[in-house]
Amino acid sequence: MAAPAAGQVRIVPGWGAPIFEDNFDGGSIDWGTWQVADWPGNNNNESQYYHPNQVSVSGGALRLRADRDPSWSFGREYNSGLVRTWQEWSYGRVEVRARVPWGQGFWPAIWLLPRSAPWPAGGELDIMEARGDLPWRISSAVHWGWDVPNHQYVSQAYESGANFQADYHVYAMEWDIGTVGFFVDGVEHFRVYEPAVGIPGTPKSIVLNLAVGGDYSGYPDWTTPFPSYFDVDYVRVWQRSDPTPPPTSLIRDPGFEDADGALADWPRFGNLNDNVVSDWGTPLDGVRSLKMFGQFTGEENYSGALQNIPVSGGERFTAGAHALTRSEDSIAGTGNEALLKVEFYSQAGAAYGSPDFLGEHEVTLADSSSPEDAWSYAELSGIAPIDAVEARVTLLFRQTAFNLGGSVFVDSVTFDATVCRADTNGDGLVTPADFNAWILAYNAQSPACDQNSDGLCTPADLNAWVLNFNNGC
Repeated sequence: MAAPAAGQVRIVPGWGAPIFEDNFDGGSIDWGTWQVADWPGNNNNESQYYHPNQVSVSGGALRLRADRDPSWSFGREYNSGLVRTWQEWSYGRVEVRARVPWGQGFWPAIWLLPRSAPWPAGGELDIMEARGDLPWRISSAVHWGWDVPNHQYVSQAYESGANFQADYHVYAMEWDIGTVGFFVDGVEHFRVYEPAVGIPGTPKSIVLNLAVGGDYSGYPDWTTPFPSYFDVDYVRVWQRSDPTPPPTSLIRDPGFEDADGALADWPRFGNLNDNVVSDWGTPLDGVRSLKMFGQFTGEENYSGALQNIPVSGGERFTAGAHALTRSEDSIAGTGNEALLKVEFYSQAGAAYGSPDFLGEHEVTLADSSSPEDAWSYAELSGIAPIDAVEARVTLLFRQTAFNLGGSVFVDSVTFDATVCRADTNGDGLVTPADFNAWILAYNAQSPACDQNSDGLCTPADLNAWVLNFNNGC
């Protein structure tokens, strides 16, 4: 095997140094890093058996060899190699320097696939796929969907004028929340965005393989050279050095990822027929979401899940959630709806509608007019009543008396509460009356005067109060 060109590890702007790197400098594959396949390739009508003897490392490169050796083809006409990282990542940059083989029927690929979620619910990211009969073309793709019948994908071919089989080229992907971009030799050739494309945040491992035959590449013919090789110089993974912090949230298990699906942090109500469940099939992020539908009692009914969160009166709160309706199980025309509610109580654990119930805010997550097969986001905000000690975040599904069906999926719920400094008199409202309260606090040198949090009560706090007032808190 000819030694690949020595490559220096780049500090990619915005990404820092790699968090994972394999330069294949040893004499054999690292079995602790890579799972080496010993099984037939049963997908896409491929013709090879993947065998460990087809995987080797020498000269600073990983080599996946395809040939017709019958000694370990196990009934298949061809054999080849596949390796996959044991480790998985959510989001980041993956970069692979590789050389693809020439020959009708060869299908080398660099791609990401989750270990924990069924395909295609966890998504699939194809950094590079090549056909052995098309030396000037590669392609990239994203696959998603809640189950196999509803599988969707987008792909795009790329031609730069280079012969990708003649030498090594660098194939990369940058995967961020809501978007994925694909690169060849530093040139971005394809980018997709949510919600037009589903991009689950499910952790994924890196797969390198050389398929022989199949729906994508066709099958070998008399011109196909055996043996042939897919050579990989290095594999590197980055994560952003300055990642955007996730939304502040007091919610526990915001993505309904409880390992056994028990929803331990989300007590349920109206769950008469498993109509409020943790669902594998339709995640926005992670591998699960909350699925809600009606009880089918013949009359209007309410089902859902809730979570209690301690708050203080006068705090500014913000709550949000993502929701999805699917076209094959739609609530269109039913009158059914899903709501996000925030209720407030003067006593922890008090009943809805009791004397300790202080009021509620709500926003529609999905109803008969909502778009289908795309995640949407809804948010609400306000100020907690002055006597509040607890907020109750409730995800509610209302089924009409007409008993019509349909379901709604909810994921990535957030709730945040912060002190509302402009509410100087503590009545749960931000009004000009709070200015008079600030004057009294200033004259008395009481803590309510300190609007800029410097521990002092000075005229500078007046400017801070005006800013807080103008910002609503």
